[in-house]
Amino acid sequence: MQGCSLMERPRVGAEVYRYLAGAILLFVMAGCAGLSQSRLEPVEESHSLKVLEQLRQKESIIVTLKGLFLVSISGAGIPLSQDLNGVVSYQQPDQVRLKGFIRLGVPVLDFYREGDHYELFFPAEGRMVSGRVDGDGHVSEWDQTIMLSLRALDAVLGKVAGLGSPNVHVLKDDRYYSIDQVFSSPDSAGISGEALVRTKVDAQTLEVNSIDYFQSGDDLIVSVECEDYRAVKNKKSDAPPFVRLPFKVRATDHRVLGGSVTLTFREFLLNAAS
Repeated sequence: MQGCSLMERPRVGAEVYRYLAGAILLFVMAGCAGLSQSRLEPVEESHSLKVLEQLRQKESIIVTLKGLFLVSISGAGIPLSQDLNGVVSYQQPDQVRLKGFIRLGVPVLDFYREGDHYELFFPAEGRMVSGRVDGDGHVSEWDQTIMLSLRALDAVLGKVAGLGSPNVHVLKDDRYYSIDQVFSSPDSAGISGEALVRTKVDAQTLEVNSIDYFQSGDDLIVSVECEDYRAVKNKKSDAPPFVRLPFKVRATDHRVLGGSVTLTFREFLLNAAS
């Protein structure tokens, strides 16, 4: 009897192993099924048009915006590796002013953009840089810091690339819409050649979650992430009384000499009379 028991043990062990292997296989298959449910799928054209129109209306609410923020700047490709206080003012469609200060309110930089023209002034050096902004909002001559700041500000304003373009596609997963714009540009966000801008918005609120800029399909160049949405009072009478805006936005350049700019807002003034 004792010998028979010893002979049966390998069979029992083998059955246990087969059971465990089957259970693991089912677990993996279930996990893969769960992943497949979250894949991006194209949205029907009628629904796509509705989503794009809602995003256009949402963006149009912000006519003017002023904000106070702390900006954290870092990276080998960025000349200012420190935290600055800043103020931003915006007026539709593309008038932007950004000012950065160190302690005691000493100005470090003053950036102004209107249309395709921009000027960047360094008060401490008495130096002015001016140039053109291309059609996709990239500062072509100077500087990565400003380029990343403008990308972050686009996210705050709810600007979605390609809303008026025929080359825009709407996809959806369990939680988000992805608004994809594919285009060819000599230099968009520091991207040359064919590029993709993917704006991810919450499917329920249409709040911008992230904006990714890709080159050649899947090569991520720049990413923007939005956090800490809060209700901000809207002083425009014919619009919703409150608009939710992100109080923390981080823009990152993923190239070799990349860097990051993080804007942490302290206050917003939305659509106030000038």
